[in-house]
Amino acid sequence: MTQHQPVSVSDAAAEQAMAWFVRLRAETATPAERDDFQRWYRADPAHRRAYAQTAAFWGDAEFGRTLAAAACLTLVIVGYRPTLDCWRADYCTGVGEIKSFRLGDGSEVTLNSASAISVDFNDGLRRVELRQGEAFFDVQPEPQRPFQVSGRYSTVRVLGTRFAVREDSADASVSVVSGLVAVARPEAEPALLQAGDSITVAARRSGDIRHSPAAGGTAWLKGYAAFENAPLSEVVAELGRYRRGTLLVRDAELRELKVSGRVDIRDTDKALESLQQTLPIRVTRLTPWLVLIGKNAQG
Repeated sequence: MTQHQPVSVSDAAAEQAMAWFVRLRAETATPAERDDFQRWYRADPAHRRAYAQTAAFWGDAEFGRTLAAAACLTLVIVGYRPTLDCWRADYCTGVGEIKSFRLGDGSEVTLNSASAISVDFNDGLRRVELRQGEAFFDVQPEPQRPFQVSGRYSTVRVLGTRFAVREDSADASVSVVSGLVAVARPEAEPALLQAGDSITVAARRSGDIRHSPAAGGTAWLKGYAAFENAPLSEVVAELGRYRRGTLLVRDAELRELKVSGRVDIRDTDKALESLQQTLPIRVTRLTPWLVLIGKNAQG
C-alpha cells in the first residue's frame, strides 16, 4: 500500500504560520488581528497547509475552530517581525543579510537585517524614508542640499556625517559616529547630536541624549550586538532579527535574566549556544524555524 507523505511547505509559510499560531493564542490578540489571520489563511493553499502542520505539531488539530481557547502551554514569543514589503522600497535586505548600497549622490547606506528604504532626491533636498529596520548612512557633504532620513517617529537632517537610524515597533533610535545631526522630536525642540551621541524618540515622547564613545548603536556593522545588564528577552529579540523562524521563551520568568557582553549576530545558533552555557536555560531546536528557550533542569 502506498504511503502518502505530507506536502512540504516553504520556510516563509512555516514561519508565518508559527507566528500566527502563537499570536492568536495570546490574551492580547485583537479582533483586527484575527481578521488579518483569516485573510492570510484564505490567501494561499500553502498557508493552510503550513498552519495545519503547525497545529498538528502542537497536538491541536482542532485549533482552527478554537482560536479563543486558553493556551495549553505558557509561551512568550520573542522576535516577531512584521512582513517586509520590499516591493515598495528602492533598497532592501532579507533576514540575516547586511548589505551596502551607493546612492545617486555618492553617499553610502548599509542596511541591517530585514530593512528597507525609499529614496527621493531633488534639487533642494535628499530625502530617504526608512520603511523598516535599521540603516547606517555615510553622507557626502552638499551644503545646498541637506540629507534627510524620515521614519514613523523621527526625522533626521544632516549635511554630511555618519550616523545610524533604527525603527522599532514603538520608537526609533539615532546614533552618530561623526559630524552633527538634528533629530526632530514630538513636542520638543530638535535634538542636536554629535559624535558618540544617541537618542530614542517615540510617538509622544523622547529620551535624553546619551553619550557613549564606544558607539554601541553601530556594533552590528562589525557583526555583533553588545549588551550591559540587559534582560534575556531583549537579547533574544535582537537575535530574532537575524534569523528566519521564531524564537520562543517557554517560561516568562526567564525573560528577566540579565545578560552582559557581546553576542554574534552572524551566527545566531552559536550565540544561542553561548547563552545556554552561561545562563540556566536550555535551547531546544524543534525545527529549523522554531526554537524554544526553557529552564535548564539543573539550573
